[in-house]
Amino acid sequence: MNAMVKNATLSEENVPLALFAQSIDFSGLYDHINSFAGINCKFQQPGITSERSGRLYIDIQSDDIKYQTGPFGKILRNCRIQSGSSEIFRDKETGDPKLWVVIMIRYEHKDGGSNGMEVCRAWYSDSEGWIYKDVGADAE
Repeated sequence: MNAMVKNATLSEENVPLALFAQSIDFSGLYDHINSFAGINCKFQQPGITSERSGRLYIDIQSDDIKYQTGPFGKILRNCRIQSGSSEIFRDKETGDPKLWVVIMIRYEHKDGGSNGMEVCRAWYSDSEGWIYKDVGADAE
């Protein structure tokens, strides 16, 4: 699944970065998340968005997975895998476009309140493909 431009104002400088992001196949990232987290969730099409400053980032969100959270499914109203921080940028040394993204699990309690936690970090470049750093991987 590839990204599409959603809520982005593209400057002339950012058009190549948006085209790069649109060329990324996110299915490898989604497969990794499902495997690492031990879940089977579907993801919505990723979106390329921008901040007022023009910085581009990627918006990733899964369908609700509260029923895959065991006993926590009874107390959650909404539970999704989604992007936290991310950025589409040019490498300072090579000038090549790259993407980095923090993948989070975000959840809402039925009685109010919400929270989240990091699941993994991922980097993508055309030369290296996807690279992952899973939370807790160093502790095992």
